[in-house]
Amino acid sequence: MATGIRRGRLVLLAAAFLILLAGVGIGLLASPRDDDDTPAAVEPTTESPSPSATGEPTAMPTEEPDGTVRTKLNCASTTPSLVVQGKTITSSFDGAPGIPSQFCAPDWDIAVTSRDVGTYYALEPMHATHGPDCAAPPASHEQHGDYEDAVFSCRDHVMTAINASGYGLVYMTPGAILDFSSGEAVVKFDASTYRASGRDWFDIWITPYDENLQLPLDDWLPDLQGEPRNAIHVRMEGPLGDTKFRAWIIRDFIATELPSNYSPMESFLKPDESRRDTFELRVSANHLTFGMPGYNRWWIDSSISALPWTSGVVQLGQHAYNPTKDPGGQPGTIHWDNLVMSPATPFKVIHADYRFADGDGQAITFSSPAPAESHLRFSAVGLVDVSFDGGKTWTRATRQPQEMAKPEHFSSYWMPIPTGTKEVQFRGEDDDWFKMWFAKDFTIWSKS
Repeated sequence: MATGIRRGRLVLLAAAFLILLAGVGIGLLASPRDDDDTPAAVEPTTESPSPSATGEPTAMPTEEPDGTVRTKLNCASTTPSLVVQGKTITSSFDGAPGIPSQFCAPDWDIAVTSRDVGTYYALEPMHATHGPDCAAPPASHEQHGDYEDAVFSCRDHVMTAINASGYGLVYMTPGAILDFSSGEAVVKFDASTYRASGRDWFDIWITPYDENLQLPLDDWLPDLQGEPRNAIHVRMEGPLGDTKFRAWIIRDFIATELPSNYSPMESFLKPDESRRDTFELRVSANHLTFGMPGYNRWWIDSSISALPWTSGVVQLGQHAYNPTKDPGGQPGTIHWDNLVMSPATPFKVIHADYRFADGDGQAITFSSPAPAESHLRFSAVGLVDVSFDGGKTWTRATRQPQEMAKPEHFSSYWMPIPTGTKEVQFRGEDDDWFKMWFAKDFTIWSKS
């Protein structure tokens, strides 16, 4: 079992890592496994300057009985971001805080991860676009490494921003299931096109609800556990000035690429930090289309063999693979707005009071009890047990089926949770290779 001494060493390791970053600068760091090169509207929307204002902290530190400190989340918003109108679900990310503020919506699931152990407790700092008063780009503000700041709101839209000299990513998952059982379904969103590094990009996953991974990733990249069993994946790639999109169908963990148009995005638009353009993904059981309808440009327009599944959850992701390794590259900010999913049905996302657990018996309390037929969703390294009855009995947590099982990388977990459960306790064991355990990003999902 884990010990308070081991957790103390990990906290000191994280602190030492951050001191090193401050002293030598992120640009001097290199990933020990960074051997691969990355592949990396209808009407555009623009931003104008905004006045300054004040805001409130998003998290509060609390001390555990063993002396370790966890940060209790302070995300009290009960205002849904998703709007359900018949079979169409939208999110316009409305909200104009006076400072960059944590995106705090009860109907979205946010997962943020960074590969290197020294970043488990705090991300590497960066400058994210939007000023400290939410002024429009190119104004920026410093992010000091709080995980909760990786997804933030300004000026009626939402941003993702992450820096990782190893590998890091952010996934935003709306509480909605896209349904193409009766024909074509559409996912549409606005996103910024400016890239600060060829090693920073965004992607889209559609995965059957019961097969979803909190942290899916191409299996050739140097982190996590590969693709879901079945999925659709569209990914931005290419160096700066040569941005393209490619798509794959994953069947039983085997990814097959679809034909694509290799025209670079920069050939028909000038990337801009302040403008957001519309991207559109159309999917049916036997066809996939992806492109930018406002420019009548489509990278993917391909027939596919009939899929054995007809609905799935949608994940919008940002990836950072040592962005400063790219000559002149810097960590990037992606601006998102105006999500549309149609036809789609909502599901319930129940949030937790802490981002992580790393000590035996630590409790995670959810904002409401689990409805019938719900699932507990999180990610972890090491061997993790859960208790649904206050520590009286323990069960080994269930990994979601995924392509690989590398002990040094986070795995995605997905397991039934008893009806009415509001608190889950965690404990763990060091596995034979990776001498620690750490669990994070807890939610309960329910179709009820």
